[in-house]
Amino acid sequence: MNPPLVTTPIVLVGSRFDSFITAGLGLSAAAFAEVVARGGYDGLPEPVQVHVGQGLDEAAVARAGEAVERRGLGDRLLLDPRDLPIPVEARVVHKHDPRNVLLADFEYCGPHTFEASLRLHNDNELLQDHQSGPHLQGMVLIEAARQMFLAICELEYLRPWSDQAFSFLLTQLDTRFNRPVFPLPLRMRLTAHRAETEDMNRMRFNVETRFVQCGQETATSTVAAAVRPLEPTRQIELRSAETAIAALEKARPLAG
Repeated sequence: MNPPLVTTPIVLVGSRFDSFITAGLGLSAAAFAEVVARGGYDGLPEPVQVHVGQGLDEAAVARAGEAVERRGLGDRLLLDPRDLPIPVEARVVHKHDPRNVLLADFEYCGPHTFEASLRLHNDNELLQDHQSGPHLQGMVLIEAARQMFLAICELEYLRPWSDQAFSFLLTQLDTRFNRPVFPLPLRMRLTAHRAETEDMNRMRFNVETRFVQCGQETATSTVAAAVRPLEPTRQIELRSAETAIAALEKARPLAG
């Protein structure tokens, strides 16, 4: 395998992004380490930045960094393992499997404004059965917007009731895509335009998440939701399910 042109930055991505790799746009961390080990980057005339893209974990980035150091190219191949964002805890975005967490480096930026980086695990559930072309499918951004909303609730707005379990009812989720998103670093900025939290029994939110990659806004997603105490909401939901089941016999198929 030949290394990419070293006149441009080197991008490391997970093996799941094979279309991105085969197009010569990036390398897997393992392939990069192999090229380094056999001297493919020896004699670089000037330093080249190595960017940490999507689909990588700490071990993969560490091995790539170790290969650079063993070859004595630390001043030519500029790879910093600290560029890999630190994910939030799975519970914050209501996930059991940490591989399905999409948010990292979450931070409070001001009144009703929050930011995070996208960190996409190579074995994330959304990549298991559909990856078309070198771009990320839109469903990844939609899920990231949903997780951003959950994170601001769990880490900020619901802190006064940390011992209380809540139900999160999405009433609207709209996403506008402006340009393709690639497995490169991506930042998300959420603004809560509505955050009614005075009464924990009737909380309402309307938030907007902007996705920015390489200085360009790539997509915008709005989420509207109601947040209620879990147990009474669960009882209402169960009664609704019973009503739906009772209506099965009367239901007619949609007209063709």
